[in-house]
Amino acid sequence: MISPEITQFLYKAAASAGVGVVMAIILWPFRKARKEWTALKEEQASIHAELVTQRTNCLTTLQRQGDTQIELLTKVAGSLENIALSQAEMTGFCKANACSPARIRPRARKK
Repeated sequence: MISPEITQFLYKAAASAGVGVVMAIILWPFRKARKEWTALKEEQASIHAELVTQRTNCLTTLQRQGDTQIELLTKVAGSLENIALSQAEMTGFCKANACSPARIRPRARKK
């Protein structure tokens, strides 16, 4: 038969394997949770990096467009000022014509 030393060794090996399987089963949810936690942290870091990139691009674009917008706003303000002056001149002209004596047109006579 099998010698007692080998039998004792097989019992110890089976017990170690059993404890290992039980420990693996117990630790499996923790390993799964740790893996998901790591994935979430990496995803959060990538989202943060993307948001920083978008913010930087937006600020750069706004800074680049700022000078052009100021120039265009200056042109618009000048145009509006000219329109306001022209409108004031036209209003004065209309008031002057309204105060002048009305011309009476002779009636056309029937023939």
